[in-house]
Amino acid sequence: MKRTITIGVFVMMAFLASGQSYLYEDFSAGQMPPQGWTILNLTNKWSCSNTNNAGGTAPEGKFSYTNGTYTTYLISPVVNLSSLTTVTLMFNYMYDYYTDPAPKIGVATRKGATGMWNTVWEKTPHGNINANTQVVVITNSDISANFQFAFFLEGNMYNLDYVYFDNINLLTPPPLDAALVSIEIPEYAGINQPVTLNGTISNMGSTPVNSFEAVYQLDDEAPVSCPFSGLNLPIGNTYTFAHTTPFVLENPGYHDLTVYIRNVNGTGDENPENDTLTDRIGGLLWVPDKKEFCEEATGTWCGWCVRGICFMNYMAETYPETWIGVAVHNGDPMVVADWDDEIPNIIPDFPGYPSGTINRLKMWDPQDFEAGYLEEHAKRSPASIEVINFSWDPSTRQISFDVQSQFLIDIDHELRFGAVIIEDSLWGTASGWAQANYYAGGSNGPMCGFESMPSTIPAAQMHYDHVGRAILDGPYGTEASITLPIIAGTSQSHSYSYTIPEGWNYEKLHFIGLLMDHSQGVILNANDQVIWVGTGQEAQTFPVRIFPNPVTDNASLKFTLDRPGSVQLRVYDLTGHCIQAKESGTFPVGEQQVVLQTEQLSQGIYFLEVAVNGMKNVQKLVVVR
Repeated sequence: MKRTITIGVFVMMAFLASGQSYLYEDFSAGQMPPQGWTILNLTNKWSCSNTNNAGGTAPEGKFSYTNGTYTTYLISPVVNLSSLTTVTLMFNYMYDYYTDPAPKIGVATRKGATGMWNTVWEKTPHGNINANTQVVVITNSDISANFQFAFFLEGNMYNLDYVYFDNINLLTPPPLDAALVSIEIPEYAGINQPVTLNGTISNMGSTPVNSFEAVYQLDDEAPVSCPFSGLNLPIGNTYTFAHTTPFVLENPGYHDLTVYIRNVNGTGDENPENDTLTDRIGGLLWVPDKKEFCEEATGTWCGWCVRGICFMNYMAETYPETWIGVAVHNGDPMVVADWDDEIPNIIPDFPGYPSGTINRLKMWDPQDFEAGYLEEHAKRSPASIEVINFSWDPSTRQISFDVQSQFLIDIDHELRFGAVIIEDSLWGTASGWAQANYYAGGSNGPMCGFESMPSTIPAAQMHYDHVGRAILDGPYGTEASITLPIIAGTSQSHSYSYTIPEGWNYEKLHFIGLLMDHSQGVILNANDQVIWVGTGQEAQTFPVRIFPNPVTDNASLKFTLDRPGSVQLRVYDLTGHCIQAKESGTFPVGEQQVVLQTEQLSQGIYFLEVAVNGMKNVQKLVVVR
């Protein structure tokens, strides 16, 4: 996944050279209200959201709509401003408008915990206010040893959707102070592949920022500078940059990256403490194949959810090799209770139905699934994943399979395997199988032909695809299924079994393996295996695995045959030339193993083709010396 490192925690900041920051809050602790803050009225409508809608970095503060007319306050701790007559408040906010008259948003101050609130800034929206930095200069008599400020919302709370807040900073700004507030790099990258550094600076001083240099240093290599000029950045405004010189990881493993800014307006600024950020990036010897796993919250009772049907089908048809979508049903005959119960926690900032998440990182509306998929598919996974060794006993309806990953980098935090069963083409005759349809008649626009169908589509006309039927060992994976520490170059696997209930259509089942980062609550990789378990049809492929991989001398090659056959092995280099070919004889039915000799291959990446009975399987082979 892509990593963003930011400054800012809830602290009383140190003295600056020409100014002082009295309070900073970026909601990074993930609690609402933050430590030392209080809420007056509608406490349960304030929350921390794992989003960045206000223009900062997740998490951020959030207020959600409710019925009724109210005034609600998010109130700061008491701050001692006894030596001042002027103070500046800077914050990020975003206002998601619903209709007029929308509640006003504002800032008020008071002297002492029981003083009267005095408004110092307010705004009544008549439409959405996108991510915005607001600067409020406060000069009133509330500035004292018992100063407090508050954000307030006042009016009919049904007429807004959400309001987001972030990066709240109360300060007396120095004349010149540019802060490096975030850097963005991928968590993992392939070696010898260029990586672009992105970052954001914020002007925390009273003088506009016109120029600066962004510098990075990878490990102990020489610093690399990139100048930026022609800016006119007032106080409270930000500038996002891309360093023009990508860096390259030459070796696998973790690398340290230090990023700093210098020569602000041709000189140094007055607060060097906020000029530097550090992070690390993992270098991968080779980049594993990756599929994106989408969980969509839906239900037959939900008239808007035909939008989910539309875009889930579009994604499956457009990206069949790298997209895995599952419809998690609610309140209808297809519900899986433990999965359904956790969907509001699985989908970040869950807004209701339909909505979804891709790899459990962000919330996406179904119409935006493609944008989310493209964002996620550009990222790298630290491990491969396969579903292997599938078996089916029709007399007991018992299935079993292994989920296996090969890790390309050391990992010291908890990962888990997970497994999911999906079924296509479900249908029923009872009323619960009928689909509500708010796109009927076309008043809400076109939607994959649903605009030509009735407002309640009869059950007889509906077949449901991508339906989540089981999530084995629960929605958060199998505890202790992966052993720590995880060492680069090693493989781990976990076995699953399940009894397929009567009535399931065996020919329409998909078996999904998941690799979960339990510490972060996200999915690192996924893979699927479609098994025609009910018909006895011949498989069009067969499982193959190589271990160890990467390999130094010799490796073992395992594969499973459903009928006797002769096996041919071919090794190809990256240019597509066959550099080794071998006939390995005839093998019986079942799992087989041969020794793959690689001592004559130089270090690098190769592709091994295993052919048997007219079928082929190609695996990536990494040789290290």
